[in-house]
Amino acid sequence: MKTAIFEKAGLMTIEEVPKPQLQADDDVIIKVVRACVCGSDLWAYANGDKKAAHSVNSGHEALGIVEEVGPAITTVQPGDFVIVPFTHGCGECDACRAGFDGTCDNHPGYTNWSSGFQSEYVRFHYANWALIKIPG
Repeated sequence: MKTAIFEKAGLMTIEEVPKPQLQADDDVIIKVVRACVCGSDLWAYANGDKKAAHSVNSGHEALGIVEEVGPAITTVQPGDFVIVPFTHGCGECDACRAGFDGTCDNHPGYTNWSSGFQSEYVRFHYANWALIKIPG
């Protein structure tokens, strides 16, 4: 599959990389239809933003079609059209249950559970909690 790669400030490339695979029971593989570009993408593009050369441009939000679901997924199924949010929690910790999933107790620092939104496919973890199914 193709993915956006940050080469250096002012230079992005497209590279062929392996398609993501399910790794956890509550993972979903999504075919990205549209990916967003946000301010942090533009900061890195313009200034480097301490981003490693030749690294995946993680991107943020996306719209896509569910292609594959892990065995624990109950909220979406293959073929569903979904909003794929950037910041999301696990849905199981105290912070998430209190409605503060952006500060999820299980979230590893300033990273996101999913990455590579500016790709043809993305692996989305904790999908029962965070994916937003679009009706119709």
